[in-house]
Amino acid sequence: MSSSPKILIVGGVAGGASAATRARRMNEQARIIMLEKDAYVSFANCGLPYHLGGVIQDRAKLLVAKPEMFKKRFNIEVRVRHEALAIDRTSKTVRIRDHQAGTEYTESYDKLILAPGAAPLLPDVPGVRAHGVHTLRNIEDMDRILSQLPSVQKVAVVGAGFIGLEVAEQLKERGLSVTLIERGGQVLPPLDGEMAEPLRRELLRHGVELISGTGFTAIRETNGKASGVVLEDGRVVEADLVILGLGVRPYNQLAVNAGLAVGPTGGILTDEYQRTADLDIYAVGDAAEYRLGTTGLRGRVPLAGIANRTGRLVGEHAATGQSATAPAAWGTAIIKVFGLGAGIAGDSLKSALKRGIQARAVHITANHHAGYYPGAKSFTLKLVYEAGTGRILGAQAVGAAGIDKRLDVVASFLHFGGTVRDLAQVDLAYAPPFGSAKDPLHMAAFAAINDLEGSAPLLAPDVDLSGYQVVDLRDADECAELKLSGAEHAHNIPLNTLRERLGELDKSKPTAVVCHSGLRAHIGTRILRQHGFDAHNISGATYVRDLALNRSFTAATAAATCGATKPCGAPAIATDRHDELHPLNVMAEASTGALLLDVRSPAEFRSGRVQGAVNLPLENVNATTVHALLQGREQATVLLLCASGGRARTAAQRLAASGLKTLVVQGGTNSCAQAGLPMDKDAGGMISVERQVRITAGLLVATGVVLGTWVHPGFYGLSGFIGAGLVFAGVTDWCGMGLLLARAPWNK
Repeated sequence: MSSSPKILIVGGVAGGASAATRARRMNEQARIIMLEKDAYVSFANCGLPYHLGGVIQDRAKLLVAKPEMFKKRFNIEVRVRHEALAIDRTSKTVRIRDHQAGTEYTESYDKLILAPGAAPLLPDVPGVRAHGVHTLRNIEDMDRILSQLPSVQKVAVVGAGFIGLEVAEQLKERGLSVTLIERGGQVLPPLDGEMAEPLRRELLRHGVELISGTGFTAIRETNGKASGVVLEDGRVVEADLVILGLGVRPYNQLAVNAGLAVGPTGGILTDEYQRTADLDIYAVGDAAEYRLGTTGLRGRVPLAGIANRTGRLVGEHAATGQSATAPAAWGTAIIKVFGLGAGIAGDSLKSALKRGIQARAVHITANHHAGYYPGAKSFTLKLVYEAGTGRILGAQAVGAAGIDKRLDVVASFLHFGGTVRDLAQVDLAYAPPFGSAKDPLHMAAFAAINDLEGSAPLLAPDVDLSGYQVVDLRDADECAELKLSGAEHAHNIPLNTLRERLGELDKSKPTAVVCHSGLRAHIGTRILRQHGFDAHNISGATYVRDLALNRSFTAATAAATCGATKPCGAPAIATDRHDELHPLNVMAEASTGALLLDVRSPAEFRSGRVQGAVNLPLENVNATTVHALLQGREQATVLLLCASGGRARTAAQRLAASGLKTLVVQGGTNSCAQAGLPMDKDAGGMISVERQVRITAGLLVATGVVLGTWVHPGFYGLSGFIGAGLVFAGVTDWCGMGLLLARAPWNK
């Protein structure tokens, strides 16, 4: 090829701009011309929603590079508002329209790079082009939306994919009423259902109305302006601004008219160097097809990362005649939705199974860094792998922090074809502020290996438990806080008592083992299997099962935590996520002025408590009573304690909207005592109300039996009544005897 080729590039955003600058860096003699039919090149299109919401306040920051900079720094000629109309492959020319001058002309090329991008999908329904109906693809789209916002009160966002979620979040943050409409049954369709469920809950918490399972048939117009969205079921969503986020279609017509082939996904067909059937013409970005890492086939991946990386290689190949081959695209993507992040790399479980792969998955819920270091945030990781080989197929993660680096590690393993056994041995950086000695990725890999080897086989979180003997290893207060759906027949046996209570279980039945997040269930599964049980661990345990079955969080729940008159604030209001503090950090936090609040009963408190703790029974916990206890303190941080954590988490929920910073002490007073924290105990401290209930109930049952035997059979009714009361208390989690005893003088 010529040492000074003329390189013509159609499209000046991610792929085109990367190709142009790499071509210049590799060949100073080349003549490089970049055409862009819109008014801006090299802008940060992924930042557009955040300027709408005001997070990125300076519009100029979205303009990564202007035509003047391309000319001065790279000697690249940029022509904005110039549209490529047709390619003549024989003469190697392109016919171009200059929209500013209103003229057309022809430009020759030695190498042609097609990076025209993609256009938002516009369905063929009435009203779709009415004033007030928008898509968000470029700077001009953003400016049109911004110009209308001052007169907008109600927004309808159609499509709950990446762009729809980002726009819905940002417009809600501006204080607008937002309704999000998704035809599918979940938000963020690339994720598996249980991994997308926390995003649904986060949207509800922040007051976004969510309508799923129905599409739309029209945009309602009033005086030529959009006034609502007509749904397939006949409902009308009132809106004076409609944003369509329904996906994109590639700009492929230029290539098709030139006789270049497109693939089944509509992208321009390319080889390993992103060349088309005409070896002097390349294609990159949203209009091109790539080799897909998940399938080995070629398809479109409309993401900026792969466009930039392949654009760089194409620019080098066009300028020098050689480069590395284009990488596989794995579709790694991530999003922020209010206080949560969510992302995916590679296959979801549903996509792997759909392609006929014998895929399995494990869920891990863990802290993003060491739990004993302040500020640990919980996240859930789902690792998908191939049965037999253990080859990693993909991962998903959702949580308040730390998900990006875990997805990036998995993306690296996908690129190099790693297995769960490889992941289990990888040497990851560790220090308490950044991670754990056994990272959640390690834990996921360990669990996957245990599953593959049969030492602790996994059940799907949404498994039908009716045919299983279920062993719930949680404490009673945990069981009360989050019910185990579909397992009313479960045996509640806390892990520390499991060995002594094996006789209550039937070895002939397949057994499902569960706890809150999975760690105790793994230990319990190993104990049971070594005692002859066919035991299985429910992946993700009760927390993920609740997400999979979509049971515990509704719009009504959201309304209870986010009142209509007060907008939702930080994600601390979440009912299933709490900031937690390791017991080893309790005294350090307390020394700074934090209130150590024990929410157990007075009797439990007197029988043993962390030194310096203040008692406020759970039934008395509210913003007013806690603010009163904080008077005279320099900070408004509250460390919440109970016996093992359940009641403390409930207290955190009650205080979520109070403006207080709350930290739940992991494991409660039991863990604090085991960690060696200084403990106080009143002389002759009372036993707990729970034990008092057991003692009282036992005495009444025994009394009924004795009197029924020796005095009159009618006294057996007393024993029956107490027994029925205990059953009722276990089913409803309401114990009248306990409430009466708690009010007894010795418990005050």
